[in-house]
Amino acid sequence: MTDRPAFHQRRGRPFLGLRWKVLIGISLPLAAVIISLTLYAHEILIGQFERHQGQLRQRQVAHFSSLLADRYQQMSRLASLVPRLTHDNDDQSVVEHLRHVLEIDGGTLDLEWDIRSVHWIPLSGRPVALWPPESQALPRLLVREVQRQPEKVVERLLCEQEACLQYLASPVLWRGETAGSLVLGRTMASLLLAFRDITQADLVLATLADDPPSMGAQPQFLGATQAEQMLPLLRSVPAASLLASSPSEPLSVELGQDWYQVFRIAPDAKGLIGFIINQTTDDQRAIASLSQNSLIIGLLALIVAEILLLLIMQGPVTRIHKLSQLLPLLAENRFNILAERLPRARHLVGLRDEIDETIEVANTLNQRMAQMQEERQAAQRKLQWLANHDSLTQLLNRRGFDHALTHAIEQAERDGTRGALLFIDLDNFKDVNDTSGHQIGDRLLKRMGMKLSATLGEGVQVGRLGGDEFAVLLTEAETVAISQFANQLLVWIKSITVRAGARCHQVTASIGIALFPDHGDDTETVMANADLAMYQAKTHQHRHYHFYSEHDKARALANARVLWGREITEALNASRLQLYYQPLLELSTRRIWRAEGLLRINLVDGRLAFPDEFIPIAERSALINAIDRWVITEAIRLLAENSHLSLSVNLSAKALADTSLDADLARLLQSACVDPSRLTLEITETVAIENIGGAVTRMKSIRALGCHFALDDFGSGFASYAYLKELPVDDVKIDGSMIRNLDQSVEDRIFVKAVVEMAHNMNKRVVAEFVDSEVILEILHDIGVDFAQGYFIGRPLPHPPAPFTHDEPS
Repeated sequence: MTDRPAFHQRRGRPFLGLRWKVLIGISLPLAAVIISLTLYAHEILIGQFERHQGQLRQRQVAHFSSLLADRYQQMSRLASLVPRLTHDNDDQSVVEHLRHVLEIDGGTLDLEWDIRSVHWIPLSGRPVALWPPESQALPRLLVREVQRQPEKVVERLLCEQEACLQYLASPVLWRGETAGSLVLGRTMASLLLAFRDITQADLVLATLADDPPSMGAQPQFLGATQAEQMLPLLRSVPAASLLASSPSEPLSVELGQDWYQVFRIAPDAKGLIGFIINQTTDDQRAIASLSQNSLIIGLLALIVAEILLLLIMQGPVTRIHKLSQLLPLLAENRFNILAERLPRARHLVGLRDEIDETIEVANTLNQRMAQMQEERQAAQRKLQWLANHDSLTQLLNRRGFDHALTHAIEQAERDGTRGALLFIDLDNFKDVNDTSGHQIGDRLLKRMGMKLSATLGEGVQVGRLGGDEFAVLLTEAETVAISQFANQLLVWIKSITVRAGARCHQVTASIGIALFPDHGDDTETVMANADLAMYQAKTHQHRHYHFYSEHDKARALANARVLWGREITEALNASRLQLYYQPLLELSTRRIWRAEGLLRINLVDGRLAFPDEFIPIAERSALINAIDRWVITEAIRLLAENSHLSLSVNLSAKALADTSLDADLARLLQSACVDPSRLTLEITETVAIENIGGAVTRMKSIRALGCHFALDDFGSGFASYAYLKELPVDDVKIDGSMIRNLDQSVEDRIFVKAVVEMAHNMNKRVVAEFVDSEVILEILHDIGVDFAQGYFIGRPLPHPPAPFTHDEPS
C-alpha cells in the first residue's frame, strides 16, 4: 500500500501546463513584434531604395540631355571647321570646295566623330549630298526649317527609315557672304555607348508610328545598348505600360532571375522616344536578404529566449507540480506525510518568490489543519463523553446510565444473577434553590456527585438522571447486602452540607430500589419501578429507602405514567397530536377574530385524549418539551394559512425555563412570515410562580418579539393578585369557577367586576371562560369584559373558526 494521494487528475479535459501558457503568452506577442519590425525595416529599405532610384533616374535624364547637348556642340565646331580645312581656290564654288575637303577628310569625320553624312543646303535650290555621295536625302522637315531661317544654327534629332540621326545645320560664309548651310548628320551609337559608360544603365531609342503618339501605338526600336538583352525585355512588356512609364513612375520588370526598372524619356525630337533601363537585381536581392536575415535573426533570438525561459521555469514549475500533488493530502487528513514531503522554501541570495510564500502558506495551513484535527478529535471525544455524562457532576447522565442499566440487565439474565437499581431523590432540594439560589443548588449537586464517586469507587455505576435525581447500579447483590448498602448510602449523603451565608443546607434523600430481573427485564420497567419505590420511600417516617413491591398503592399511577409516556411518544412520531379551536367573542364589536388552540391526542382506539390525562405525566419527563414545540409550530402554521385569525395556545412550566424558546420562536415566525402580535401564549399562575424571576425574563424576551401573554385560570390560586402586577401579561383569563354561576351569585359578579377594573387600570384585557348562556354573556358585557369564551360562543372544533359577527340579543 502506497502513500499516494487518493485524488487523481480528472481525465478527458484539456490540460496546458503553466510554462507552456507563459511561453505561448510571451512568444506570440514577441513573434508579432519581430515580424512587425522586419516588415517595418523592409518598408524602410524599400523606401530608401525608391528614393535612391528616383535620384538616379533624375541624374540619368540629366546625363542624357547633357550628352545630347555636348554632341551638338561638337558638331557645331566641326561644321565651322570643315570649310577651313584647305586654302581657298577662287575658281571653285563652295560646293566643289566642300566636296574636295570631304573627299580628303570625310573618313576621319566618320571614324573620329561618327559623322555619317554631310549635306549642303543653298539659300535657294535643292540640298546637295556632299559626303558620301550616296547619302540619303535630308528630311524635308529639316530642309524647310533651314531654308526658312538660313542664318540660324538648327539642331534636330530625326528618325527616318529605321535610323535616327542627330543633325546640325550651320550657316557658312563664303567670300564674305552667307552661301548656305552645312548640315552634319551623326548617328546615336556613340551617345548610347557614352550613356552606358557614364550611368551603367541601358538606353533604348525607339520611334512611334502615330503622330502624335498614342497609348496604343507600338514602339519601333531603333538602337539599344546590350540589345540582345534589352530588346527582349522591352518586348515582353505591354506597349501601354512602357509608354505610361516616366522618371517619377518607373515600371518594374522581372526577366528570368533579374529585376529591372524601365522608364520612358522624350528627347526633343519628333517621333523619337527613349527608354532607360536600370538593373535592380542586386538591390532587390540585398533588400530581400536583409529582411530575411532580420526575420531569421529575430526568430532565432525568440527561440533562444524561449529555451532559456523553459529552462528558467523548469525548477519553479516542478516545485508547483510537486506541491499540487501533495496538497490533496490535506483533504485526506494525512498531515504528517504532507509535512515530511512538503518541499522547503528556497531563498536565492536572501530573496523569496511567490512559490516560497505558497510553500510556507501550505506548511502553515498543514500545521493549522493538523492542530484543528487534533482539536476536533478532542472535541469529538469531549462530545462523546458529554453525550453520556452530566457536565455538572461528571457522573453518567440518563442516556449513559440507561445504556449501563441495559447492559447490566442483559448480563444478569445471561449469567442468572441479580442486580439492583437504587433511585435516589434529594429531599426538599427545591427549598435550597428558592432560598439560596441556583448556584448553591448546583454546588450541592456537584458535591453529591463527588461524594458518590469517591465513596462508591469505579466498580459501581453512578448517574445523575436529571434535576435532583441520582441512580446507583449494583450487580450480583443480595437483598440483605442491598439494604445495608442503602443505609450506608443515606449516611454518606447526609454528611454532605453546603453553606450559603448564614445558612447551612444538609442533604437528605429517599431511595427507591428495584431488583432485576425480578422487578423488570427492560430498562424502562426497572427504572419506572425504582421511581415508584422512591415515592414510597418518601412516605416512610424512619426508613428512607424502599424496595419495589407489586402491592404498592402507587403502582397504578406508575403504570399510567409508563403507558402514557409510550402513548405520547407514539403520538408524536405518528402525527396523532391535534389542535381543536374554540372561538373568542370580542364583546364590544360582537366579532370573532380570535381562538384558543386546545391540544388533543387521537388515540388508536378512536378516542380523544384531553390534556388533563397526559400533560401531568409529560411534565415529569422530557416529553413536555416536544409537546410545547409541536403546539407552537402547529399554531404558527395555522396562522400562516389563516391571515384573518389570531390564536392563543398554552405553555408548560418547562417551556418558560427553555433558554432557546425565544430564538426558535423568532425563527419560526420569520420563516412563516407571521405577525407575532397574532400569537398569544397562555400560562397559569402555577407555571409562573415556580420560577418567577426566570419566567418574567423569558416572557419579556418573547414579548419583545411582538407576541402576547395571557394569565390563565386567574383567581383559582391564592397568589393571583400578588403576581399579576409582576407578570408581563396582556390578557387576564378569569377562571371558569367564577363565571359558571355569574347569573345567580352576587359575590361572583362583584369579584369579576373588581378583576375587570383592576386589569383595565393595568392596561390588560379580560377574557371570561365557560360562558354557557346568553344571560351570562350579557352580564359580562355590562361589567366590561373584553372577550368571552365558552360553549355558548362555540365548542372546540378540529378546524379554525371563520370570521363572523355574533348577533345582538333580541
